[in-house]
Amino acid sequence: MTRLIKTCGLALVVLLLATPAVQTQEEGLRYQKAFARLDEFIAQHMQAANVPGMAVALTSRAGLLRVSTYGFADIAARLPVTPETLFEIGSISKSFTCIALMQQREAGKFDPHAPVTRYLPWFRINSKFPAPITAHHLMSHTAGITNGRDDIPASRYQAAALRERWTAFPPGDHFIYSNVGYQVLGYLLEELTGQSYGDYIQTHILDPVGMTATQPVITHETRKRLAVGYERFYDDRPSHVSHPLVPATWLEYG
Repeated sequence: MTRLIKTCGLALVVLLLATPAVQTQEEGLRYQKAFARLDEFIAQHMQAANVPGMAVALTSRAGLLRVSTYGFADIAARLPVTPETLFEIGSISKSFTCIALMQQREAGKFDPHAPVTRYLPWFRINSKFPAPITAHHLMSHTAGITNGRDDIPASRYQAAALRERWTAFPPGDHFIYSNVGYQVLGYLLEELTGQSYGDYIQTHILDPVGMTATQPVITHETRKRLAVGYERFYDDRPSHVSHPLVPATWLEYG
């Protein structure tokens, strides 16, 4: 019995020492094959869709597995995409807005089901329906706002200009995607926290999770690290991959 225990104990020690190395080798080989297949697919996709450049990050629950870059951040200057290149994430920023507001809810400072006017007394939109618009309606794109003022640069004026619009249905009845609704939520967050939107996102989301290379707003300063945005040359016909690319209009955006 003693010999068996010692033998098992020895085997267990060897197993614990050897398994990580064996697993690492096996996973490395398996991942390398997957990475090669992925690189082939991305090359084909970029050629088929006429994509100038991109970056791909793969993660597991344990953390970052791989960052790979392809093509150019600036075609004219022939500057390649690097892991430090910034890309505009567009409406993915709406998710950050919701995270920030739910942090305020956990702190007891925000009720998503309260009328927006509780936090922004200046908020107005014409409506034939008695129910008030809540932050939750804006967060879920169900406020009844069918159009906004995208002709106005991103600012408080765009949100304030909603007083010139009418809702199309009672709050909560239908889903219609709304950019201006999230402009309102951004100003609501600033009212709750006393911080600018960018400062809050930086200090309460990006910094705590270690996203040190990410910027919370698009400014002239961050443009130094941004990939050039491109659009099709023609704007008077359906887009086609054969159409040449030109730099898109530059816009600062909060």
